[in-house]
Amino acid sequence: MVRPVMGRHMSMPSRLFASLLTVALVTAPIHVAQAAPSFEDLYTQGQEKFDGGDYGAAGDLWAQAVRTLPESPSNSATRQTLMNVALDAYLRAYRGDQDRSHIDDAKLLLDEYEASLESAGTELTSEIASEKGKIEDILAKLAAAEEPEDKPEEKPEEKPNDEPVEVFVDENPGRGLVIGGGVMIGVGAAGAGLLVAGLVLGGSAQKDFDAAAPFSTERDAARKSGRTMNALAVTGGIVAPVFLGAGIALLVIGLQRNKAARLRNVSVLPNVAPGYAGLGFSGTF
Repeated sequence: MVRPVMGRHMSMPSRLFASLLTVALVTAPIHVAQAAPSFEDLYTQGQEKFDGGDYGAAGDLWAQAVRTLPESPSNSATRQTLMNVALDAYLRAYRGDQDRSHIDDAKLLLDEYEASLESAGTELTSEIASEKGKIEDILAKLAAAEEPEDKPEEKPEEKPNDEPVEVFVDENPGRGLVIGGGVMIGVGAAGAGLLVAGLVLGGSAQKDFDAAAPFSTERDAARKSGRTMNALAVTGGIVAPVFLGAGIALLVIGLQRNKAARLRNVSVLPNVAPGYAGLGFSGTF
């Protein structure tokens, strides 16, 4: 009789356990190789990205380097230096492609850094505060650009005004013409006065001239007076008819306009009474 040999064949659970153990042993070195990069590695990799012009990646690597160091007196100067270069890299990246994510990453790093400084009782350096101001200005401009434009205010519809509108009617539209005509008539009357005075005084001067001895002083004075009076008479004779005629014309026209305006204000109203019916007139005359 043939007896089975024990131990030559493994059961299914045993095989599965052995396979898992083998995989774990093989992959163990790989997990060790993928451990988190050190502060020095992150700084060096960030410098390589920065030198190659990939500012966004450089900022991310340096931000990770900042986060690997806790805030302490021994790490404070190193963290400040890394913050400066990381924020500068993020700003350079944003200026290059206008991608807001760079500014958002920089703001997040700043918030974390300020929180760590508050815990340690430390304030921002002037250099980092300057970078912070630049980042906040950019965020403010981006926020303003995202706000919807203000719509023009709709003006309320003007409702028709049912109230009666008072209209001023000048009852004396010819007042200016009447005044002007009166002034011109006055000037014409003055001219007529000059005419009469010149004629009268000129006649008196003529008599004095005829009565004076030839080549005498009295005769020369009478001659000069006569010439002056003749000039006045001529001036008055020209002025009087011109101004009197024009003044009278203006006066007549002005009075006619006033009269026409008063007649336009006349209204006709029906008058009805027991045993009587007719029309009534009202107005200003």
